[in-house]
Amino acid sequence: MLAFAAAVAAGVYWWIGSHGPAANQAHDRDVAVDAAEQIVVNINTVRPQTVDADLQAAQTSLTDPMLSEYQKVRQQFADSLKKAQASVVATPAGASLTAFDDDRGTASALVAINVTASSANQQPSQKQQLFQVDMQRTPDGWKASKASPTAGQS
Repeated sequence: MLAFAAAVAAGVYWWIGSHGPAANQAHDRDVAVDAAEQIVVNINTVRPQTVDADLQAAQTSLTDPMLSEYQKVRQQFADSLKKAQASVVATPAGASLTAFDDDRGTASALVAINVTASSANQQPSQKQQLFQVDMQRTPDGWKASKASPTAGQS
């Protein structure tokens, strides 16, 4: 009988842990971390053959104030990338939330990416970058209000 009671108690604790508020918040935090990685990849990836689509992906990852700043320079940036036949491809290397406020719909994260860059005149080079991202939850998902590289790039 004691074993049965222990099994029932373990089942109840498991159910609460996997379906209760803590589980929901853990899921929300996971979604925010995944969004931070995708945002940083989007804003750091552009290829000559898909410049406009890549820049649109970056733009849809942003909210103000970063969105307004991006829109001011997007066309000039696109023109210079096309002229240089520049290619920058980012892949995620890892991310971690540094702040998360579910009630306010805000989060911050550190995101590491591997970047391969080249142009018509330059051989591909690789480096790692670390970004600090401040995000706001919107009806369309998490978007960056600020994203900037941190010190210590390699």
